[in-house]
Amino acid sequence: MYNVIVIGSGIGGLTCAAKLAKNGKKVLLLEKMRVIGGTSHIFKRGEFYFPMGPLSFSYPDLLIEILTELGIEEKIEFRKNNFQLITPLFDIVYSQPIQELRISLKKIFTEEQDGIDKFLDELEKIMKATVNVHQWHPDYLIGKKRDNARKNLLLKYKHEFELIEKYSKISAKQILEKYISNEILQNFLGSQGTYRPNMSMLLLAIMWCLISEKGIWYPSCGMHGINRSIYDTFLNYNGEVKVASPVKEILIDRNNRVTGVKTIKNEIFESKWVISNADYKRTFLELVDPKKIPEEYLNVIKDAAFFDSEFCVYLGVDSKKVDLSKIKAQRVYFRKEIKPPEKFDLEDFDNREIEISFWSENARDSAPLEKLTLVLRSGFPYEPFAHWKLGEMKRKEGYISYKKQLAEKLIKTAENIIPGLSSAIEVMDSGTPLTYEDFSQRFQGSIAGWSWNVNESKKLPGKLLIETPIENLLMVGMYAASELFLGGYPTAMYTGNLAADLVIERSP
Repeated sequence: MYNVIVIGSGIGGLTCAAKLAKNGKKVLLLEKMRVIGGTSHIFKRGEFYFPMGPLSFSYPDLLIEILTELGIEEKIEFRKNNFQLITPLFDIVYSQPIQELRISLKKIFTEEQDGIDKFLDELEKIMKATVNVHQWHPDYLIGKKRDNARKNLLLKYKHEFELIEKYSKISAKQILEKYISNEILQNFLGSQGTYRPNMSMLLLAIMWCLISEKGIWYPSCGMHGINRSIYDTFLNYNGEVKVASPVKEILIDRNNRVTGVKTIKNEIFESKWVISNADYKRTFLELVDPKKIPEEYLNVIKDAAFFDSEFCVYLGVDSKKVDLSKIKAQRVYFRKEIKPPEKFDLEDFDNREIEISFWSENARDSAPLEKLTLVLRSGFPYEPFAHWKLGEMKRKEGYISYKKQLAEKLIKTAENIIPGLSSAIEVMDSGTPLTYEDFSQRFQGSIAGWSWNVNESKKLPGKLLIETPIENLLMVGMYAASELFLGGYPTAMYTGNLAADLVIERSP
């Protein structure tokens, strides 16, 4: 009999498990894969190693705060990452304070100066309200912390609360069209790229706050290093772990209360609490008896959309053979052409936004001297790859050659701003939505939580989705929040910390 069983060892699950073990709870951590860490793995190809998932994150101060609370005092240094967008019409490093961004945009879009001022004034007003929102807003807290926040809300944060309530329901597109007529500028300000805005004005303000004010950072130990430290701490506090132990079912009694889990090997582990670091669709559509879930709630989970997956190419490159003169940041977004929507083709990367991450700028030891590790990515839905899947880790014949053809197309597009890239490649690997579905264990390989579309986010029952209709079944990780209000990695960590607090609070 355990006090708590945690399903999945992503950063949310690890944080939760370690905090509970530190507070004297008997905790069992079950991980489907043979390694811990969720998507924060690194893998080696030849002399190079690459990241499986997140490349950097925001709110490093929150991360240090949580690590310190766990008793981890490892010295971690953080390197700021800059972001650059290169399009047929303009080239800008946009990870700069809003006031500097304002000046840069006015120089590029001279006919939109008044609109730029008005939009950025409104954006800044919302941004200020979202800074450290998790410290005071009841919707981003649970348990006693939420109760205390409600008492203080009208006294200290009435104005900020009203702004957040208002702009969470308004689309960014609506505000942009009010002030700005240039569609290219609308797209940039509304998506930090070249696509049409579809998120709420609140989420857009959060995204600009993360990238321009809080900053995006890479830790000296890597995300995998942070995960490892938390895992070691969990073991030091007598936490138990079983890897290669997929959960088959979350057990629930006739009173709709969790009693434990059953693994794929039909082992039964009893527990008063179960905390799932799997995503919502995997948890409620695969691990829980649908008869135990309120029909309305189950329909919400079925219908609400996740963020799409991506196609990714990992490259080990000889730096002496490439021209990097156009590159001004660690993370570069590039679009060669902007054709009309009716000419859209998933495999035409020239007409799509691609990301080029100079991974070795962060992880210096990921490549030998005078070599580079690059990660090329582009959003790619699951459906075009679904027919290749025969089962977990099993594919139809032809899948490998198709992946290679797709990778070569993506590399050819990237070569427009990195001349010489094709001939400089020493190592290449690639990942598809099927790869991330199997290795990250996320539904259809989703990479960034729930859909960012304002209409989709309205379907969800709140900002935090940690508590569920099943008594003592909690959720942690990116999907335990309807929006990534701290960015992906910190939001996952934060939900794990909050869930642990709730268990401690309710079972002293």
